[in-house]
Amino acid sequence: MIRYAEKEDVLEIRKLWDLAFGEDADFNEYFFENIFNYKNVLLIEENGEIMAMTQLIPYEIEGFGKVSYVYGATTKSEFRSKGYMGKLLKKSFELDIEKGNVASILIPASESLFGYYKKLGYETKFYNGKEVYKKGESLTDCLEATFEDIQRLNDIYVGGIKRDYKYWQEQIKMYNSLGGKIFIYKSCYAVVSNKVEEIMYKNREDRNVVLDFVCRYLKVDFVEVTGVGNSNAIGMMKNHSKKDFEKMYMGLMFN
Repeated sequence: MIRYAEKEDVLEIRKLWDLAFGEDADFNEYFFENIFNYKNVLLIEENGEIMAMTQLIPYEIEGFGKVSYVYGATTKSEFRSKGYMGKLLKKSFELDIEKGNVASILIPASESLFGYYKKLGYETKFYNGKEVYKKGESLTDCLEATFEDIQRLNDIYVGGIKRDYKYWQEQIKMYNSLGGKIFIYKSCYAVVSNKVEEIMYKNREDRNVVLDFVCRYLKVDFVEVTGVGNSNAIGMMKNHSKKDFEKMYMGLMFN
């Protein structure tokens, strides 16, 4: 049976989640305490046992429409390769269409999974750019972003997936809680862990100031940087509509 989760399923959902994604215990704890919503979980069960699950998190793409973000898709090890995830995702497509969603989007957990999702009708549509930045000479300090900076963050952001006030609140709280930071300077911001998870800017000089600051903050001479670009395939889309969709940046999707 395929159904949405109920509150009583949360304990089993968490157990399966930790088995599948246990490599980042601090994030898992934070996610389930602050972000997780069992009402977004679609699962498949048999004789009362959850065999596979995924979250369908609602987002909207500017100029395209509402989409569901397939997140945390996993199957219990003893039930893998038996078609359960495929059934679950095909059911999610039906639910998308009922809700008026124009697409299903996801980020494959590994390169090998791009081929699996392609068989289910997904196409690679989301990209980012990666580079290694060498520390420069700027000694300008940057400020940590707060809730008061959310409008500035959104003004700098150029991705197509809409980010509202609540989204930025969650990101700021999460990074602050897990040891990361979001730094902002003039027309640039950078989301930082042990690398730059995302950088957006309108002026390249501001970008260099921020990256020099990040190198000093992390006490490194080089830093890995992720930003807008098309060199790195990251996400896929199952388009339910007749609208054309060009490739687009994707980032900071709890991935």
